[in-house]
Amino acid sequence: MSTGSGTPITLPSATQHDLTNSVTGLNYRVQISWPINWIRTKQLRDSKIPVLYILDGNALFLTASEILWRSASNSFYHGGGIVVGVGYQDIPTQTGSLFSSQRNTDLTLREHDVYAGLGGADAFLEFIEREVRPLVRRQFEDVEIGKEAIFGHSFGGLCVLHALFSKKGGAFDAYFAASPSVWWDVKIVDEAEDFCSGEEKKPKCSLHISYGGFEAKPKRVHSESEIELEERQKRCVERKMGANAVAMEKKLRESGKLKDVSIVEFEQEDHGTVATSALLRALSTFLDH
Repeated sequence: MSTGSGTPITLPSATQHDLTNSVTGLNYRVQISWPINWIRTKQLRDSKIPVLYILDGNALFLTASEILWRSASNSFYHGGGIVVGVGYQDIPTQTGSLFSSQRNTDLTLREHDVYAGLGGADAFLEFIEREVRPLVRRQFEDVEIGKEAIFGHSFGGLCVLHALFSKKGGAFDAYFAASPSVWWDVKIVDEAEDFCSGEEKKPKCSLHISYGGFEAKPKRVHSESEIELEERQKRCVERKMGANAVAMEKKLRESGKLKDVSIVEFEQEDHGTVATSALLRALSTFLDH
């Protein structure tokens, strides 16, 4: 298929950095964007700029950047902030996917009986703390980094919860877990229990959980057979995405260990599509409010 004679697109107010984790040897692509009206942003923020780190950056960085830039037209605009996508270099994959298999290592808590190479979340969060966050500070030496947040979807949401409950990866001011895969590893439930019952004083941060309404009751898509729909419904029942999210939010809210805990169900969104809605909400919640 001909691609035509157009020219490649160059993003404004954005940079890209290829890094290697000095401990694990794994490679990453870190993409950073900031408001196009940067001078105005510094004025509005008094040069104290918030930063949102996004896991699965290959799939979500461009979406987040567009949301960031478009928000400047809002009547309640407060100056926006910096978006940092932490992704991978082997994208798109041979199958055309935006998701590298390396995410299965980076975003899971421990090794698996069936799937090899999982359980690298601690090393991944340490990499963000040790190499990615300092990179951002070096790039923006003319401002002070303000509040920092982290966003993840699916396995990324699981990793975000782990980052909150553990001491790995440094502390963030806000955590956004979109459809966190609690079903994948019950260890995260144990970590939540320890977090809620621990006597040690925890940082006063906030947690925002979200999930899609169709994750519990999937709607039949066109071309899907009855058998395929039944299989998908069965998986949804087994994973209990919405129920797990609600139970997690309730437990953490009642613990009193966090400054703020919230949950939202995005109606008519499934596990894949909810990421965009959750990201929009995360950016508006963290940067504009």
